[in-house]
Amino acid sequence: MTQIATAHLVVLALFTLGTTMLMIVTASNALRLRKVEISWKSGKLFGYPLFSSLFLTFSLIITAWVYTQQLYQYTVPMMCYNWIGLTWFVSSYLTSMRFVTDHGIVKNINDPSQTVAWSRIMDYVERNAGKFQTYTFFYPDFHPGNQSRSIRLELNVPAEKQSSFRNILQNKLGRRFSLGELENAGIKQLK
Repeated sequence: MTQIATAHLVVLALFTLGTTMLMIVTASNALRLRKVEISWKSGKLFGYPLFSSLFLTFSLIITAWVYTQQLYQYTVPMMCYNWIGLTWFVSSYLTSMRFVTDHGIVKNINDPSQTVAWSRIMDYVERNAGKFQTYTFFYPDFHPGNQSRSIRLELNVPAEKQSSFRNILQNKLGRRFSLGELENAGIKQLK
């Protein structure tokens, strides 16, 4: 039984180290963003990430139960689970945030393919999607030796950020696109 407990602690320590490193990388990516004009939460649980929030809540409940039952031999594993939950939550929260900077749109700070500079946007479409306004941006993907293709980046902008986002679009893309023409264009015209 002690070998299983030791193996469990080793695996738990490795997960603790891994999630800590993930949080550090994610936080450093968020801190490196310059000239953020607007940002918003986009998680599934009232703007927060669903699974990491549930895991953190569950681990805190189990920790409280362990202490009320005076099972102090589980203190180290429970501290590890709480730390894993916290680092996973912070990483997920920052990853699910949407950032609009002076240089472009960052949909996922850990994935460069989810980032597009204003100068690369060739076209965009706006449509109403309930409580969000969905913008689909099209930009080219150039690979040496291959034919270029168009990539789509979809961004759901909440109602409270609509005015600010439209102002930024007008400032950044207004010279190349007429917002009135895009509002009148239908999906059928794009097909």
